[in-house]
Amino acid sequence: MVIAALTGSIASGKTTVAGFFKELGAYVIDFDALGHELMRPGQKAWQKIVDYFGEGVLNKDQTIDRSRLASIVFDAPWELGRLNEMVHPEIYKEEQRITEEILHDYPDAVIIKDVPLLSKAFAKKLAGYVIVAWSSEDSQIKRLSERGLDEYEAKKRIQAQASLNEKLEFADFVIYTDLTIEDTKKQVAQVFNMLRNLT
Repeated sequence: MVIAALTGSIASGKTTVAGFFKELGAYVIDFDALGHELMRPGQKAWQKIVDYFGEGVLNKDQTIDRSRLASIVFDAPWELGRLNEMVHPEIYKEEQRITEEILHDYPDAVIIKDVPLLSKAFAKKLAGYVIVAWSSEDSQIKRLSERGLDEYEAKKRIQAQASLNEKLEFADFVIYTDLTIEDTKKQVAQVFNMLRNLT
């Protein structure tokens, strides 16, 4: 088995890269998806968020209004840190459980942990290798504008995260996503083959 952490920044193409790894046969654990699941009504993380941020972050059906919550935490970095403290421990417990299940059933698996926020220290605990999906800030802003954000909001969200260049310092593999989808797909296939040879 081999475990790699895939990271990037907002709109850096990480989700596309993760999808290509999955198509090639890797087992992808999506930390964002786990976070969404753990923030459903009645879950531990949901309760902590409502207790701290108030019922103003809820939709009528009691689900968390993610866009409203995002506007709060991206305007105040300390609030983003507080949100991460509430959600991340629960995510890590769940991903460890899933990892153990995969390795029990498929000892030679290539596991890709899709982690938006990844520090060098945590990367070493989480995986044997680190893959960074890298994109220029101009491309990130363009992609975010296609999602409906203006340039000011896009830059604010990019700057709220660790820079991609900082993540390059502890990357074992880098996939550049500024070119075509076909080029990105080729890079993913190359990295996947290298990882598979390490199992």
